[in-house]
Amino acid sequence: MGVMNPEKVNYHYCDDLPTSPLPDVKTVLVSGANGYVARRLVPELLFRGYRVRCMLREKGLPQLLSHPNLEYVYADALHKDQLQPAMKGVDVAYYLIHSMRLVKSKFRQTDKEVARNFREVAEECEVKKIIYLGGLGETSKVLSRHLQSRIEVGSTLSEGSIPVIRLRGAIIIGTGSASYELLKSMIQHTRWIPFLPEFNSLCQPIAVRDVIKYLVGVLETEGLKTRKYPIGGKDVMTYEEMVQRFARVVNKRVQFFNVSWVPIPVTLMCRLFAYWLHLFISVPVNITCLLLESLRTDVVCPDETIREILPFETVGFETAVKWALEKERNSMVYSHWSDVPPENMADLLPLCEFESSNFIVEEHSKDIPVPAEVVFQSVCRIGGSHGWVHANLLWKIRGFIDRVLGGVGLNRGRRDPNDLRVGDSVDFWRVENLTPNRELLLRAELISPGLSWLQFALQPSENGHTRLTLRAHFIPDPVWGHIYWTLLSKFHTYIFRGMLDYFFKESVQLAYPNHSNPTPVSTKA
Repeated sequence: MGVMNPEKVNYHYCDDLPTSPLPDVKTVLVSGANGYVARRLVPELLFRGYRVRCMLREKGLPQLLSHPNLEYVYADALHKDQLQPAMKGVDVAYYLIHSMRLVKSKFRQTDKEVARNFREVAEECEVKKIIYLGGLGETSKVLSRHLQSRIEVGSTLSEGSIPVIRLRGAIIIGTGSASYELLKSMIQHTRWIPFLPEFNSLCQPIAVRDVIKYLVGVLETEGLKTRKYPIGGKDVMTYEEMVQRFARVVNKRVQFFNVSWVPIPVTLMCRLFAYWLHLFISVPVNITCLLLESLRTDVVCPDETIREILPFETVGFETAVKWALEKERNSMVYSHWSDVPPENMADLLPLCEFESSNFIVEEHSKDIPVPAEVVFQSVCRIGGSHGWVHANLLWKIRGFIDRVLGGVGLNRGRRDPNDLRVGDSVDFWRVENLTPNRELLLRAELISPGLSWLQFALQPSENGHTRLTLRAHFIPDPVWGHIYWTLLSKFHTYIFRGMLDYFFKESVQLAYPNHSNPTPVSTKA
C-alpha cells in the first residue's frame, strides 16, 4: 500500500482554497473509492485532517493508501443491509458511484436504484450532508443516456431530507481521466476525424485539481442547502476547438471531415465510431460510446454561483493538458480510469481462493546469476510501452483479436511505465498480487473460454542467484476451454522460454552494467 508521499500521491490541490477544515466533521465517507476522482479526493481529505472511510464494492479491490485516519469498508450499494454499517457514524458522504461500464440497458436503472438506497440509508444514519459529482447539460434539448442518468441520480439523491450539494461538471482534464485518455489516444492515432454538425456543441472542460477543490470546498462551506452548482474551467469552446487545441499542445495535426451525408442515425454512428476507435485507443467501447453521444449536448455552466462561494482561479485548458502530460513524463499518475476492472471481472476470486480441480498449469523456470531484487525490477517493467519482451507480434495479434471481440486488448497500457501496485492494469492483465522480490501475479481480463493467470515467482538461493519461474494458470470452460489451450500451448512454450531468456539477459546487464559478456550458468526450462 502507498503512503502519503507527495511524489507519488497527488494532493496539495487545496492549498490555496479559501476555506478551512471543519473541526466538527469527524468522519467523511467516500463511496466509489476505487474510482478516478475518489482516488484524488481521499489524500486531500486526509491531508486536511479528516477521518476518511473509503467504501469499496468488493473485498478483492485493492487498498492503495495507508494512513492512521483512513479506514476501508466493503458494501455494494444495491444492498441496503451492506450500506448501513458503512454509513454508521458518518457526518458527510460523497456520492461518487457510477455504473457507466454496464451495458446501456442496465446502467441507468442500476444508477437510480443505487442512489435511492444510498439516500435512504444516509437518512437512517443521520448523515448531515451528501456531496454528489454529476454532469452538466440540463439546459440542452438533446441529452445522452449518460447525462440523463447523471441528472436522474442527482434528483433521486435530492428527494430526501438531507442537504444534497450537486456539483455538475463537464469534461475532466487530468492524467488518467477517461475523457483525457480518449482525447489523447484519438489525436495520437487518428489523423482524420469524422465530424457531424451535431457534435460541435459547446463545452467547458475543468482540470481535475479544480474538481477536487470544489468537492472539498463545499464540504467546508457551512449552511449550503440542496442545490445544483455548475462547475467548469475558465475556457468555453466547441468540441472541434478543444480537439485542435489539444493537438497543438502535443504537436499533432488532425483534420475533420464531415460525414453528415451518410444515411445513418447519429446514435448508430456514435456506436460505429466507438467500435472503430476501440481498435487503437485504451478506453472501452461502452464508455467511448457514452462520451461520444454526450458531444451533442452543450455542457457549459449556466451560472457562476459556485465562484461566489469559492472564489479561486481555475486552470485554463491548455495548462491543464500540459500539467497532465508533465505528470505522465514524471511518472506521477496516481489514479487512472482503468483502476476499476471490467464489470464482469470485478468480483472474481483471487487465484489463491480457487479450489478448482480443472486447473491447467504450464511452468518454465531459469536460474539467473543475480539477486532477486534485480530480477524483480526487470519483471515489473513488463507490458505497456516496454512491450512483452519476446514475441511481441504474437502478443499484439492476441491483443488485436481481443479488441475485435470487444475486450480491453493491449491498448490499455499501464498507469506508470516502471512502478506497479496491486490493482494496476497491465494491458489486458491486472496485478492481483505483488510481493517485492518474490512474486508478481497477473490476472487476465481478456475475452477467452476460461480464466487465466500469469505468475512470476522468484526464489533466491544461497549463492546470490535467483530462480525465476514463469507459471501460467488456466481454468478452462467445458469443451472450448480445452480446445483453446491445446491450440495455444506451443505458442505459450515458445513465448515463455523466450521471456525467461530476456529476463536473464536484462537482469545480468542491470546487475553488471560494465560486463558485456557475463559468465553463463546452467539453466532449465
